[in-house]
Amino acid sequence: MSGIVKVVRLYAKGAPVGVLDGRLVGLLVQQEQAAEWAVGPAGEGFRFTVKGTEDTIVSEGSDRAPAAVRPDESPASVWRLQRVAEDGVTTITALDELRDGVYVIDQNGLALGRDLFEDRSPLPKRVVVRTDDRDPQWRVEVLV
Repeated sequence: MSGIVKVVRLYAKGAPVGVLDGRLVGLLVQQEQAAEWAVGPAGEGFRFTVKGTEDTIVSEGSDRAPAAVRPDESPASVWRLQRVAEDGVTTITALDELRDGVYVIDQNGLALGRDLFEDRSPLPKRVVVRTDDRDPQWRVEVLV
């Protein structure tokens, strides 16, 4: 791995996230299918790429659109990270500021997250842009 990326695991509402049929999903079961993500600087934010691939998390729209995972180097694959702490929210501007913790991931003010109301099945849960969850927090676990 290059020194200009950090490898992380992402958790949405406590569930590790992975890729299913080109979409970003929270995995309630089959958590071994969770992806490891290479996070690197891009434009005014960061790009999340599935480790060992060119597939990135991409916004395909702004109205509760499912987040896609595919090769993309456009602004649609650049995300802002904001660390949530007891003393407030801090926007991460450099990769060396990324560490284990709780974050909000957004693009142009539209938060990425799981739906507030989901079916109760153990099926994978979609991750959408402009979630209806008023507290769309992610746990980031830095691996490397």
